[in-house]
Amino acid sequence: MRGPRLAAMVFTAGVFLPFAARAVDFNFAGTLQLDYLFTPLSLDRPPLGRRPFDGFTQELSLKVAADLSEHVTANVKVCYGCHGFEVGMAYVDYRLGGGVTFRAGRFSPSFGEFGLRHDPGNHRLPDKPLPYDMGRMLHLLEFDRSVLPAPYVDNGVEVLGHHSLGRAVTLDWAAHAVTGLRARSEAPYDIEFTQSRQLPYIDNNARPSVGGRVGLQFRIAPRTDLTVGASTLYGPYDNNANLQYLVAGTDLWLRIGRSNIRAEYLYRRTDMAAGDQARFEQPLGPMGAALPASVAQHRDGWYIEWEQPVLRNLDLIVRWDGLRRSGNVRPNSPLDSEAGISRLTLGTHLTVSRGFRVKAAVEHYTIWGLREQNSQEIAAHLGVVATF
Repeated sequence: MRGPRLAAMVFTAGVFLPFAARAVDFNFAGTLQLDYLFTPLSLDRPPLGRRPFDGFTQELSLKVAADLSEHVTANVKVCYGCHGFEVGMAYVDYRLGGGVTFRAGRFSPSFGEFGLRHDPGNHRLPDKPLPYDMGRMLHLLEFDRSVLPAPYVDNGVEVLGHHSLGRAVTLDWAAHAVTGLRARSEAPYDIEFTQSRQLPYIDNNARPSVGGRVGLQFRIAPRTDLTVGASTLYGPYDNNANLQYLVAGTDLWLRIGRSNIRAEYLYRRTDMAAGDQARFEQPLGPMGAALPASVAQHRDGWYIEWEQPVLRNLDLIVRWDGLRRSGNVRPNSPLDSEAGISRLTLGTHLTVSRGFRVKAAVEHYTIWGLREQNSQEIAAHLGVVATF
């Protein structure tokens, strides 16, 4: 038994040590955010297990990147947050030439504009937009999370391209095949996003999911850029690969000098296991008719964000975002068949010194379709961010 193990160790060292010895560049970076969430006007507070993460929440990311050769780069990232420690990325890029890169490993599949800046050090407000929220929005569990919590990290392969179409237009594209979103239940109502972040990182149905993004960037003037994009994800998510999901999105980013306007819209259609009327509140079909094997629920979300510098080191941010769900519900669901959240946020971003910033925001929630809960709520955030 020792012989095979020793041979495997020698083989592994022989493969990787030469690459490490020839590394021409090595970079280490990190981000740490500590945020305090306060909900002073939530008078009818739900039980403790159904509240958001009131109080302090920490997010930490540590990233290492190494250029192993002229064409090969390795990236590894470890994250810590409310979900504990997680491998945020562990992949290798091979630059094929002509602006095309092949990627393999564990990474965030290309989707939307916010996915590129989901790290707290890369966006100005303390929390994420509602369609991408992972755990800070009010009534998180009642709505069963957002459209596509960010970061969405998965195992697979991706091909990316970056091409100039002239002096003023640039094309970016990506296509991937990954493990995909999943649910371990034999008859799920929805995707279980926690399954993508729990060991072991393996597929539950041996069927890959596919998707990609196309984006165009236009140089309108020397200090004015416009980027528009479209993204999609599609695949099975249950153990038997009978239930499908489709996520689609569009994004826009307009930069005028130091001002930034961003907007995104996301839509997700998810099959729910049916076949038994007792699983749902509303009828699955006409009386006496055969029950369908699945029915669909629909979610969509959006955000529009304006980031405006007002002083040399102070930015003002205004954001309107929302989340909606429609479709049949399980018995005793906290939601009606039509429910949603609309939120207006006013925030500030203060750069105290290089590598240290303070974020603050006040949020007004309007909620509908949530049974026996307030329709108006207020939340406040105060956080500090360190980047290195």
